[in-house]
Amino acid sequence: MLNPTFLLKSETAKTLYQAVQGLPIVDYHNHLSMSEISQDKRFYDIYDLWIKPDPYKHRAMRECGVDERYITGEATNEEKFVKWCETLPKLLLNPLSHWSAMELSTVFKLTKMPNGENAKEIYAECNRYLQENEVTANSLLRAFNVEYACPCASLIDDVSVFESNALVAPSLRGDDILLPTAAFLKGLSACADMLITDLESFEKAVEKRLLDFKKVGCTFSDHALDNGFTFYADDGKNAARFLALCNGELAETERAKLSSYILFTLGKAYAKHGFVMQLHIGAQRYTSTKLRKAAGAAGGFAGIGNSVDVRSLTTLLDEIDCAEYGLPKTVLFTLNPADNALISVLSGSYAKDGVSGLVTQGPAWWWCDHKQGIIEMLENAATFGALSNFVGMTTDSRSFLSFVRHDYFRRLLCDWLGEKFENGEALCDIEALKAFARRLCYDNAKTAVGR
Repeated sequence: MLNPTFLLKSETAKTLYQAVQGLPIVDYHNHLSMSEISQDKRFYDIYDLWIKPDPYKHRAMRECGVDERYITGEATNEEKFVKWCETLPKLLLNPLSHWSAMELSTVFKLTKMPNGENAKEIYAECNRYLQENEVTANSLLRAFNVEYACPCASLIDDVSVFESNALVAPSLRGDDILLPTAAFLKGLSACADMLITDLESFEKAVEKRLLDFKKVGCTFSDHALDNGFTFYADDGKNAARFLALCNGELAETERAKLSSYILFTLGKAYAKHGFVMQLHIGAQRYTSTKLRKAAGAAGGFAGIGNSVDVRSLTTLLDEIDCAEYGLPKTVLFTLNPADNALISVLSGSYAKDGVSGLVTQGPAWWWCDHKQGIIEMLENAATFGALSNFVGMTTDSRSFLSFVRHDYFRRLLCDWLGEKFENGEALCDIEALKAFARRLCYDNAKTAVGR
């Protein structure tokens, strides 16, 4: 079993952890399979549950020279499992080492770390556990004490699947709205039950679908502002650009202008209807053409982009803020650690009467959701803003076992707060500090999703 005091160095840290350890999980942004949840998929093979859906593990195997056939190729599940176990000892001090120990300990009660020698033994032991115990998508949500989880969904996805499960609601993934394809427009027209002939009818159909999402509990939207993001203010030509896009005639140089306008109109709609807008900033998604072909667009090979164009980001937020409903609540995730201070400072650059934390920095994201990244995010949010407004941890993951990252975050948070308290920096008593930790681990996220 995992050491109960893992990552908790001080007595205050242990006291704080006892106060937040058992809190439910609100995971407001992830990429779990809604079909697996709605069908309550049962898992019979540890590879399918633990390795297959986790591109972090795939990336690490490639870094250690494992052939692609043992990652996404034709090798058997057992062979792929063994290769991962052979890789794990090479990842000492990598967060994957921590997460793996937590995943196996939490679900399978394993006390040993996998390696090349014990891989087949662990494979058999875990699969025997899965045969003897009914481990399903929903039983895992309950086992991790997940109160609410929000898998990403496209605007044209069938959201009726969310109506019958109180544990889940969609998180709108809005990137395909910004430059709609013919297939997307066809799907949107069918979902909204209206003909889309121009930019105006497109905007009406989008807003109609936003209300459909809201009816099934959606309160969060999300957009990726990838490396090179540039925002263009409306120049009055976007109706013509939209028609050119529909006809397959929009020049590449004009696409960013149209997508900027659509993002702006979405921001206004989010404010009008009470959505929280998430902006995930700074991914360099195109790196290896070879790996993209082998593993797909989400295969774990993306990188960190350059520092964000702050003028574009602030112009986008300002344009929405100046519109009728002002800014929606906005959570800014930065992938480039160099942007931490920049993003944290923006929490004080926009305000709305009576609204606490109109703009906040999101949790350490993707390549930064490890000890160093989490502590840097906490330091910056506390120093440049009001950390009490932090909306909380979220996994942003495709793996059901990744909910251990909430426990990982809670341990790191309690250790960090414990150190601040014991060296005299946190000017409060222990009960106030417990309440502060609880806000960051659960209360703020619960409020944000309207629970």
